[in-house]
Amino acid sequence: MKKKIVIDLPVNTDQCRSKAMQIAVRSPGVISVNIDKEKDHLVVIGIGVDFFRLMHCIRRKFKCSRIVSIEEVKEEKKPEPEKPKEPCPCPSICNPCVQYYPICQPVYDTYDNPTCSIM
Repeated sequence: MKKKIVIDLPVNTDQCRSKAMQIAVRSPGVISVNIDKEKDHLVVIGIGVDFFRLMHCIRRKFKCSRIVSIEEVKEEKKPEPEKPKEPCPCPSICNPCVQYYPICQPVYDTYDNPTCSIM
């Protein structure tokens, strides 16, 4: 189950932002990490991410960080494009497809045995 964890991280320099991203990426289960510079938020998306352990690691470096929200991410199913229909293997001509059957010839066996009672 994917979770989206938004962390308030008031940092001013790009070096501090990159350090926070490196700390978040090292956590197991993290899929993506983004920084919203306008709101000073670190957005972590992952499967089975332990947010307590993540916050513990981030707070070692950034003392005033706090969790803003934790929510489940629902994956949107994209409709699959319909496959074009395959054309008929028969050529498009006026005559319908004709199927030919092999002609079977009867087989006559000559019996040289005169003891046959049926004949």
